[in-house]
Parts: sequence; C-alpha cells; structure tokens
Amino acid sequence: MKKILLEDIAELKFLAAPTLNPSGTLLAYALTSSERKSNSYCTDIYLLDTASGESRPLNNAGKDKAFFWEDDETLLVRAAYSEADECKAYAPFASYYRVNVKSGEKEKAFHVPGDVAQLKKIGGTLYAATVVIDRNAPDPATTPEDECEEYLDYHIVEEAPLWENGLGFVAGKRTVLHIFDAATGTLKQVSNDTTEVKDFTVSNGRIAFIGRDWKDTLQDRLSELYLYDVNADQLTTIIAKDSAKVGRVAFVGEQLLYTLSDNRSYGDSQLCDFYCYDIASGESRFLAPHNGLAVGGGIVSDVGYGRGNVWKAVGDRVLFAALSGFERALYSIDLTGCIRRCTALEGGSVEFFDANDKDAFLGCLAQDDAVNLYRVCGDTLTKVTDVNAEYFEDRFVSLPEYIPFANSAGISVDGWVIYPMDYDPAKQYPAVFEIHGGPRAAYSTVFVHEMQVFASKGYFVFFCNPRGSEGRGEEFADIRGKHGTIDYDDLMEFTDHVLAAYPQIDPKRVAAAGGSYAGFMCNWIVGHTDRFAAIASQRSVSDFVADYCISDLGFTYDREACCGNPWDDTEKLWFHSPYKYAPYAKTPILFIHALEDYDCTIDQGVMMFQAMKYFGVPSRMCLFEGENHELSRSGKPRHRIRRLKEITAWIDKYLT
Repeated sequence: MKKILLEDIAELKFLAAPTLNPSGTLLAYALTSSERKSNSYCTDIYLLDTASGESRPLNNAGKDKAFFWEDDETLLVRAAYSEADECKAYAPFASYYRVNVKSGEKEKAFHVPGDVAQLKKIGGTLYAATVVIDRNAPDPATTPEDECEEYLDYHIVEEAPLWENGLGFVAGKRTVLHIFDAATGTLKQVSNDTTEVKDFTVSNGRIAFIGRDWKDTLQDRLSELYLYDVNADQLTTIIAKDSAKVGRVAFVGEQLLYTLSDNRSYGDSQLCDFYCYDIASGESRFLAPHNGLAVGGGIVSDVGYGRGNVWKAVGDRVLFAALSGFERALYSIDLTGCIRRCTALEGGSVEFFDANDKDAFLGCLAQDDAVNLYRVCGDTLTKVTDVNAEYFEDRFVSLPEYIPFANSAGISVDGWVIYPMDYDPAKQYPAVFEIHGGPRAAYSTVFVHEMQVFASKGYFVFFCNPRGSEGRGEEFADIRGKHGTIDYDDLMEFTDHVLAAYPQIDPKRVAAAGGSYAGFMCNWIVGHTDRFAAIASQRSVSDFVADYCISDLGFTYDREACCGNPWDDTEKLWFHSPYKYAPYAKTPILFIHALEDYDCTIDQGVMMFQAMKYFGVPSRMCLFEGENHELSRSGKPRHRIRRLKEITAWIDKYLT
C-alpha cells in the first residue's frame, strides 16, 4: 500500500451541490479538482442519471460556479467570469447562461447588474437575487469613470466591524434582497439598505428570508424573519429585530417551518428549536425542541470543498442534516413536530443532500474516502459515485479506534486514536494530538487528510471532543467564561488517558496541533505545560483584550468567550489570553497565519510569535498571502501543501 503524502491534497476531487431536476430523472453536481500549476481550482458540472446510476460531465470547461434547474432539461449556470470588455470592477454584474443537458447547447441568458450572492427562480422572467450594495461607493451613472476607479484604492469606514473573513472590507456593505426581471434586466429592491440577508427560499410567488438589520455597530448574532409576497408587493415581518436568532426557513405548503433561538440561556451559539408560521392567519406556534440536534452542525475534516442543501422542504416535511454526538445524520420534521432520524452513513457524515417525494441522494464523507453521493434505499445507503476511486485504490488509510474516557468531573468524553502505518506493537512511536476548532464543532471517524499524512509518516494520531464541543447538548458545549480551563483540563486528561492505554507512544515525543479555537488552545498550552515536544498553532487568538476591537468576531465571540469586555472586565479577558502566559513558555512552537484572516487577525499570531522570540522559545512563523481563515479547507492548492509541509517539518524536527 502507498503512503498518503501531504502533496496528495491536490490529487483529491471534491464533490458538492447535488441538485435534482424537477422530475428526479437527473441529478447535477459539482466536481472540483486542483490545478497546481495555476494554483487554483477547476469545477465541472456532472449529471447523474438516477435510473442507471451513470454519471457524465457537462462540457463547461471548469469555469462555472452556481447552477440550478429551470426545467427538466435546462440548467441555469452562473459564469465564473464576466466578459472583461463589459464588466468594470466598480460596476460588477453576474452573467448567466442556459445549458440544454441533452444537446449540450449553451446560450446566454442574462446579466444581473450587481454583485450577486444568490439567485433563485420565482417564475416566468422573475428571479429573487441577493445583491451586495455598497452605500459608500460612487454612482457610476453620475460619477466620472476615473473617480469610480479611484474608489477601488481606498475604503470608507463608518461601521464596525469593518471587515469579514472571506469578504474583505464590508463596512457600508449589505447583501440586499431584490427581484430581478430578466425581460427588462432591472432590479427591484425588497429589503432595506441596512439589512444583511443571510438566506432566502422561494415558493408560489413568495419569498421567505432571514435578515440581520443593523446600523453603525454589529454586537450580536440576532436575526429577523420576513415574508415577501411578490404579486402583492407586500413585506411582512414574522420575527422582529432584537428578539431572537433565526437559523433556517422553508415553505411547507402554506406554512413556514423555521428554527429559532432566543440566545438567552446559552448565548449566540445556542441551538435552535423548531417553529411553524401559518401564512393565512399570521400566527406562529412552537413545534418541537431541538433535543440536542445541531442543524448543519459541523464534523471537522479537510477534504470538503463546496456546499449543498442541509435543510429542504420535501412534501409535508422538512429534511435536514444535523449533528448529534459525533454523527451527522439526515433527519426530518413534519408540521406536527415529529422529528425522525432518517439515515446516516456508518462512520461517516451527511454533508449535504437533495431529495424529492420519491428519492434522496446524500453527499457523505466516509471513514476512508472524501465526499461521494449515496442513494437512500429503504434503510440503507447505496454508493452511486466514486470520484476518488483511483486514488484510494492503493493508499493506506488508518481507521480511528474509539477510546472514550471519563474526565475528573465524571463526564464522558469521546476520543479516538489512529495507528501509524506498518504498526509494530514492539516499537515506540511519536504521536500528534490534533485539537479541533470551533469550539462548537466535533471530530468523528471521517477521513481527515492531515491525520492520515501523519499516520503514513509513522505517527500515532489522537483526538477528542472536549467540553465546548458540539453534539453533546448545551451544557456540555457551554464554555462561556471558561476558555482555557475545563476544556484544557479535558485535553490534558485525554492525553494522559491515551498515553496510559498505548504504551507504544513515546511520551517524550508527542506534539500538539490545531487551528482557530484550537490555535488559541495551542497558544494556551505553550504557556501552561511543557509536556509536548512541539506545537503547531494555526490561525490563532492570543490576546482577547486586543482582539475585541480587531477581529470581525470580537464584539460577539470574544465577549461570550470571556464573559466581558476590555473596559469593564480587563482582568477577565486578560486571564483568558494566552499572551499573558508567554513568559512561561518553553515548547518549540510554529505559527501558521493567513494575511487576510479576519476571524483570527494577523496581529494575534504575530504578537505571540514575537513574544516567543523575546523569551527565547524556539519558534517559526509562516504567513500566507491572499488567504483567509479557510486556508486548510479551501486555500489555494500550493498554499495548502505548503501549510502541511511547514507543520510536518516542524514536528519532525523535534519528534524524530
């Protein structure tokens, strides 16, 4: 068997966005591959014949983006690039064309004037579109071209936060709902200039959308729910501002089924319960509690690229993917509030799906594979694509071994161990402790390329879901005001547990690694223990006092993590800041950071790195141009490879 190499991340293909046509005879999906030479990705649309199970590519040269079915034989596809001679950077538009899936013929459909986030068909020539509006930008119709171009070189900031990860500078910008008429090429604005529309759904001439209305300063994660009648041009507020957080919404006949949380008991990350709104009466009613289900909750991996449905109305119910324990399965809820677990891939994760009244296709991440499509057949799942078959045919994959333990508080914690390739119980091996981000996320037994790279290099890998992780209910996940305390205790006790259970691990050759919240934890670990031989801290936070007014999440996440603010609770924020404990650090530590990461901003990594230098701790830093918080998951191919090279080389240096 061949080893899994760090460069192999660029060999894998990533499947996403499965979408059935109206009759259910064809399913379109996106398949993305890496282009190492150009340091970019190529995405093609494929068609699966649901009767035969055969897939074929749609000839689109890998340059297209979003798509949806207009009818049984026609896909409406958004072009990745607008025509250079028509599109100006200060006056963007989105180009769409229609593809006949039988003949392969392609024709231009229309241009939407504006930076389109989402487009969905209402009927006839009408479409619902969310378009980014910049209130500070000059009007191209009344402003000279040179002044419009000049605006691209500076940013007007009158709001906070001024930036958002993956989007850049967002002050003065909102993603606003519009009605686009393809016959006239015009947009009609529906939501106001200060409401950020996060998601919307369309049915029978109505649009339900979730928005977040804010001005000047965004200090919470609350949101509103609206219903817009296209024919009557009537907008109804269902859930008002400053009362709750709406998570998902779908039309079920003449009802709206949605999820909602008041955020009072467990803060901004509180799970959502299920509610129903009767359009005729205008009344809402409670349907069911969440019962610990995290709708769309994330299983941690590094081999996903692209998205798909995690919530969709099908007939008289809504299907949804949700995390419970360390399993992400497919569930349903009907208008009586009955929640049913439909199916799951054993040892895998339902990443997204599409379904109709007769059929359901799931995009599942497996223990020994990246995402593939599975068909629901009664109580079982049948695999219908195998996009990485050639790669995995002769590669060694070490499947995780479940090793739970009870922490000192008597609480059970889920954990796993991956054995090294060519394992010999008579030998001793180095090990890497992988810590997940979030913290409200979870590890499971799915394939993680980075872990398998270490296993192929001769390392044990171990990982767990400490308190703060998602999937075990609100009490387990609630570490507000406790960052670096009970979560750190669980991680250290799990390390003790693993070392005791696996004497083949050399306790003097153990490293720790992780990013985001786990980057914070790596920074915390370096100032609180010297039990690890090396640490790889990625996209980290080190000083909550400084981060509070720098990060795009400072006013929300930092406030909850530390239960305070820098002015009234300085000592509290300082207590939870790894930077405070820098003088006690001894362990060699690597820092990985992206220059356009606005969740965990560059200053946080730099200040911790320079503190290590100041105190004489062996340290190294690798900074990535043009990357953000998603570097390990969707960063440019060569950058993802370089990131892994830095991490493995650093750990090899001190453990082998």
